[in-house]
Amino acid sequence: MQRTTLIFERANALRETFGIEAGWWSNAFLSDLQALVMRVTGATAQVTATAHIVAEMATEPVVIISGDTPHLPEARLRDTLTLLDLGADLVVGPCDRGSWYILGARQPALMAQLPLTPGELLPWLRRLQQRGLQVVQVPLWFRIMYPTDLAALAVALRTMPANHAPATRHLLGGDTGALAREWGA
Repeated sequence: MQRTTLIFERANALRETFGIEAGWWSNAFLSDLQALVMRVTGATAQVTATAHIVAEMATEPVVIISGDTPHLPEARLRDTLTLLDLGADLVVGPCDRGSWYILGARQPALMAQLPLTPGELLPWLRRLQQRGLQVVQVPLWFRIMYPTDLAALAVALRTMPANHAPATRHLLGGDTGALAREWGA
């Protein structure tokens, strides 16, 4: 099945908490997510700050990955794609802060209504279910939103294969964790 994969660019959101260094992190995150999408799907993802517009133009199922999840396990992306192939109308990966880290929609038009604030996600999902759409969740995961999240990121990456998120690992200081310590994480 043909699909469109989007990476939701989060540099502006990261800039609010990471400051001027947000560009480094955003570039590393996007590089690692592109590599992940390529490994899983065989094609690169489109990077966008306006998921609504791109989703409205798509004619095939759409998967959107939050651009602040370079540590996303391959299984979460594979599961999302598989669930869409099996007939789910919407697949959502909830994150620890009430928002989402991955969304897949069989009908791209659903993404035109995608809420961008955390408090709107659950009501939106409920409305879709009330319309009779099959909404399926993949397991909870976390996004990188604050410098303090770098400690959890370093721990998560230690449990993943060495080729996972190399650009992010490099910024974290590889196995030494030097940059994470410098950031106070």
